[in-house]
Amino acid sequence: MTLRVILNCYMEPTIKAQVRTLSGRQNRKLRSRGLLPAVLYGKGKPSQSLEVSHKDFEKIYRQTGENTLVNLVIEGEGAHKVLIHEVAKHFMKDEPIHIDFYEVDLTRKIHAKVPLHFIGVSQAVKELGGVLVKNLSELAVEALPADLPPFIEVSVEGLKTFNDLIRLQDLRVSSSIKLLGHVEDVVVSVQAPRTEEELAELEKPAVEAEKAAIEGMAAEAEKEKVEAGAEAKGEEEAKASKKEEPKAEKPAEKK
Repeated sequence: MTLRVILNCYMEPTIKAQVRTLSGRQNRKLRSRGLLPAVLYGKGKPSQSLEVSHKDFEKIYRQTGENTLVNLVIEGEGAHKVLIHEVAKHFMKDEPIHIDFYEVDLTRKIHAKVPLHFIGVSQAVKELGGVLVKNLSELAVEALPADLPPFIEVSVEGLKTFNDLIRLQDLRVSSSIKLLGHVEDVVVSVQAPRTEEELAELEKPAVEAEKAAIEGMAAEAEKEKVEAGAEAKGEEEAKASKKEEPKAEKPAEKK
């Protein structure tokens, strides 16, 4: 199957930044003022601490994601061609709390991961009731930084039966981009709907595990009950034994 893959063109977004003087726990002060701590680094270049607007960064990040070429304009220094290399997020709020910018050499190819956007409607899903199975959500590529797309669109309209597959070798991308991976890797397919018998078989392990857990809890409760009874009986016997002990006679007083 030959599949047409569309690479979206876009204008490089711009992020403004300032040199950061606060660090460590003081970064909380930055965040309270609507700023995010960031660091800029590159091959053979010393790292630089920066701060950027939380609001402005999130707006661009939602559009581009990671590993996308952007213009990072540092106040008093000018523009740097960088990738949003890594974004650390709050463990509960899922909000960015720190950014890594990687300055690139525009003349040297790099490896990056580009997310896949699946578009269109599969006939096997719509008419046969199948389930779309996305084996890959991103692709590793090699390209010059300026040639990196924010994402790759993959049309699933060619999946008309349950036997149809889209493999890595089926993708046709720009000659400036090299896909990394095995040519036989399955990108997306459609799985036939499961029968009631298959669903019942899938549920069996879960039901058996739940039954075993309940039986185990009941056995543990019975064991604790027996142990508690034995302990209470031992205490009663000890008390009874203490009552039956003869009192020691006092020694006769000397006249």
